[in-house]
Amino acid sequence: MKIVLAYDGSDYARKALLFALKLMRDIDELHMVTVVKEIPRSPEQVTIENDKKAEEALNAVKKEIEGYKVVTKVLESADVPSAIIDYCNKIECDLIVTGSRGLTGIKKIVLGSVSSELVSRSNIPVLVVK
Repeated sequence: MKIVLAYDGSDYARKALLFALKLMRDIDELHMVTVVKEIPRSPEQVTIENDKKAEEALNAVKKEIEGYKVVTKVLESADVPSAIIDYCNKIECDLIVTGSRGLTGIKKIVLGSVSSELVSRSNIPVLVVK
């Protein structure tokens, strides 16, 4: 099974990671996807900022993912849910796991905007972890 985890470094994303790891077996593969929405100031800066964010996200959970088959991916897009769904379709994943809320400044009452959009727009099953 291929599982894609929408990971933004928030507490909810960390809970989602821990839950996804509980679901995994030896043959399963976890793809930790971070979407960066920053406006580039120069092509070189985008690469540096993306690499830095990916490294920070991975280092924050390094101990938890040790021993698991984990792929990290940083995507650039203004539309986070679409970027995640496109990536999932590309790798033919079986499940999307996301936290109920992320690091966005605007909070929804029940679900965050990304998790809500993933649930409503994805043809792939979505597991939202609270």
